[in-house]
Amino acid sequence: MLKKITMLLAFCCLVGTAGAHGSIRGTVTSEENEPLIGVSVVQLGTNNGTVTDLDGNYQLNLIEGSKTVQFSYTGFATQEVEVGALTVIDVVLGTNAELLDEIVVIGYGTERKRDVLGSIASVDEEAITQTTPVNAFDAIQGRLSGVQISSNGGPGSGSEIRIRGTSTLGGGVDPLYVVDGQQLENIDNLNPNDIASIEVLKDGASAAIYGSKSANGVVIITTKQGTQGKTNLEINHSTGVSQVSSLIPVSNTRQRVLFEQQRSGGVGSGTDTDSLSARFQQEVDIQDLLIRTGVRNQTGLSVSGGGENSRFYWNTGYLSEDGIILNSDYSRINTSLKVDFDFNTFISAGTRINASYEKQGGLNENTVFRQLSERPAYLPVRDGNGELFPEVFGRQNPLAEALETVNDDRNFRSTLFSYVELKLLPELAFRSTLGVNYRQRKRNIFEPTITQRQGNPATGREQQILDYDLQQENYLTYKKKFGNHNLSLLAGMQTQRWNNEFSEIRAVSFASDLIQTFNNVAELNTSATRTLQNRHALLSYFGRMSYNYRGKYLLAGTLRRDGSSRFGDNRKYGNFPSASVGWRISAEPFMEGIRGVVSDLKLRAAYAITGNERIGDYDSQLLYSPGFIYNGVNGVAPTQLSNPDLGWESTEQTNFGLDLELLEGRFTTTLDFYTKTTDDLLYEVPLPEETGFSIVQKNVGSVENKGVELTIGGTPLKLGDFRWYTSFNIATNKNKVLSLADPDGFESGPFKIEVGESLGNIYGFTNLGVFAYDESNAFTDDGTLLTPVFDADGAFTNYTLNGQTYTGEVNQLRAAGRTLGGGDVIWDDLNGDFNIDNTNDRSVIGNGLPKYFGGFFNEFTYRSLSFSFLFDYNFGNDIYRNYDDRRNTATSFGATPHPDRIEGAWLEQGDVVEYPSLDRRRSQNRIGVDSYYLSDADFIKLRNVRLTYELPTNIVNRLNWLSGVSVNLSVNNPITWTNYEGYNPELGSRGSALQPGIDNLRYPNRTEYIFGIKVRL
Repeated sequence: MLKKITMLLAFCCLVGTAGAHGSIRGTVTSEENEPLIGVSVVQLGTNNGTVTDLDGNYQLNLIEGSKTVQFSYTGFATQEVEVGALTVIDVVLGTNAELLDEIVVIGYGTERKRDVLGSIASVDEEAITQTTPVNAFDAIQGRLSGVQISSNGGPGSGSEIRIRGTSTLGGGVDPLYVVDGQQLENIDNLNPNDIASIEVLKDGASAAIYGSKSANGVVIITTKQGTQGKTNLEINHSTGVSQVSSLIPVSNTRQRVLFEQQRSGGVGSGTDTDSLSARFQQEVDIQDLLIRTGVRNQTGLSVSGGGENSRFYWNTGYLSEDGIILNSDYSRINTSLKVDFDFNTFISAGTRINASYEKQGGLNENTVFRQLSERPAYLPVRDGNGELFPEVFGRQNPLAEALETVNDDRNFRSTLFSYVELKLLPELAFRSTLGVNYRQRKRNIFEPTITQRQGNPATGREQQILDYDLQQENYLTYKKKFGNHNLSLLAGMQTQRWNNEFSEIRAVSFASDLIQTFNNVAELNTSATRTLQNRHALLSYFGRMSYNYRGKYLLAGTLRRDGSSRFGDNRKYGNFPSASVGWRISAEPFMEGIRGVVSDLKLRAAYAITGNERIGDYDSQLLYSPGFIYNGVNGVAPTQLSNPDLGWESTEQTNFGLDLELLEGRFTTTLDFYTKTTDDLLYEVPLPEETGFSIVQKNVGSVENKGVELTIGGTPLKLGDFRWYTSFNIATNKNKVLSLADPDGFESGPFKIEVGESLGNIYGFTNLGVFAYDESNAFTDDGTLLTPVFDADGAFTNYTLNGQTYTGEVNQLRAAGRTLGGGDVIWDDLNGDFNIDNTNDRSVIGNGLPKYFGGFFNEFTYRSLSFSFLFDYNFGNDIYRNYDDRRNTATSFGATPHPDRIEGAWLEQGDVVEYPSLDRRRSQNRIGVDSYYLSDADFIKLRNVRLTYELPTNIVNRLNWLSGVSVNLSVNNPITWTNYEGYNPELGSRGSALQPGIDNLRYPNRTEYIFGIKVRL
């Protein structure tokens, strides 16, 4: 194939020579006087062209036509030169400052994208604004391979990000966030309009410079800054309205009555003998009462600019969002200021200040949605006077819960990050930074009388949380070019300190509902009123070396040593090294003939060890606690054993990658293969009761993640003013537990963690259907199900096996101490003893971790108009519908099953149905986690559709005060293709590494319609 392409190019050159009108030659170099390999040299208006060789040299035979030659190269500004009488044309290409995507941010610096050796995914400002995001993660859903993002609830609840799978048991699953150099653990309050780019460091070699906080990946965010020249003013506003995308099935009054008639073993008719009973004449649609049209308003004002030696950017934004469920709302105001100064050629400095205030309205999802799904439809929510109805039949009024419960969460956050940089030598710079992160959070919870059991008073509590941390760094950076050799060195140190203060006051009862502050408290809950304070610190030393020869052979390595106060005396320090190599094949002489097609081809490999230190601040120490009474005297007693050997989770990761660029960047492909193995997993291990303690934190095992990531992007079509850009990404991940402290594993809720299996395994009983007759419960000795035969009068006569009369021994299944009969679940008897029990008859019935996920983006632009859409998808995981299991197997009178459960229940001998009997006395049908409630969680989402119109330049130029105007219409989440019957198949795990894919009912999926406008002055 290579030979054919080379011959074709040679033929084209011969054809061009045949009609030659002179020739030119020369050398193309960068501003650093470095020869550029593979620069495209084209005679404008023709197909005549060539590319530069290894030394940047070229020769082009001109043909009839234009005498203008264009020099273009990825990441550099294109130049056009009039040939005239020239025969030698040497060109110096300058970098293109507008191609921000060609520079990526790495730890403590930047790197040309073409020279990156790790696996780094990035998005720019334009991509971020596509979805009109509320937070940074809304902007990158489906855009980055290997990066999975899911929502955790309604307005203000934030998103969850997973990078290359789950590699911990309990040591924290979130990545590290770095905003303009400041390390943070949460960025939900960051205004997306402030963001210039997001880089996700996925592999260990890219992230290892951050050491013990990088095992789950690193997200680097660069905020916008001012530029030299005119002061710019930008105003943007968007308004969105949203509607619920799907509802869950809820039983109506007739079905509820039918259930009441059947739950004691009857058949039922679904009608009541008292046709005038008010109780059965009304039907309340709780979902309809709780759901509303959501509204979002988002406004921003920014000013930016700069002079010869200074730059500034200031932005203030306001967001107000009323969710699609009553009392779910969120508001936020942000302001940020970023200034940079160049005092002279020796010293520069800068600072970034960000402040935000957030208020999230109170919605107790667990209470509201559970009551919504289980509440009898005939129960009123308001009385004849329009007053909210109190609790009845043990069922709270979900409308009262949504409207009257106060659950306000208010956050004030501020960050300050400043730096001073000294240019000690042209090649050597010293930078010192100081970062302060402050957060004050106040939660007020008030549960009025209407939401309590009848006769109980109102209750409430108030929590205050004060967090602050300090970060100080000092590091040297050395960059030097020696001929064709490029060397970069980094060495530094960092100290970090965290402080957390928590206080809570609780009230057993309030004197009335009228005043919700604590001066109206009738009785305090003194045992639950408490104050806590935690602290921890980290001391680090780090260094990096990177080298390349003519951009062809690349080498890099990092080393970080961290010491944490969280770990035991014997393992306080950990070392986290990395090494990576790269080979730019496209720069080799044998590629010269096809450089016009393959403009860049690079192979890379990396190895690294990263860490995870996210455990409790004092988990390694012997702790004493007050409140223990001995002989009438209050004293302290030990409550936690020490573990001096408690240390880091250590993740060893290898990454092999390929970067391919065709036709001068018109098409790009990135392919990565990775294996990451985490050892010394941090987890709370149970202790024997004889010790007097329940658990101790230990390093207990190992887990592995393997996967492949592929991203393909390009511009398939460019015709005049029309351009089509497309991008597709897919990622796979396979998880496996390699070792545990207990080789038999352990359980966490409905999940089983065991050696040789994946995390996220759902563990339970397999439901094979329902026995139609009492006589259907009949098996041979080897467990084969027999077929009962009945005569014309319905009397049982005999069994058959494979159509033949069976006369052997008949075995019957038992569960919960009872022999199963007609209307009972056929449980899979795994060990063949015909007795269903927890020990022998449970198995892995599903898994909550996806096997494949990714996205597909397209954008079409024509002059001032652009149209784009984004799909994302998720395949290979399951969801356990715990909310359905709970309501379908409940024995209390107040819980109502799923409507299909009622309509399709077994009633009498011979019924061939999907569901077992509703008889509440049959405990054998509710013995544990049931495979029937396992659902396929696959989905494809049309995540966003957007149409944007930019006011043409010729119109804008008529107004001296106006720089640009754009308007857009977009729709978020218009369509979801899925078989999942719950509100949303896209479930976050809410920080739990061990329990992905369990649905207790989350905030519903919603479709949002948005209008936006942006004015630049």
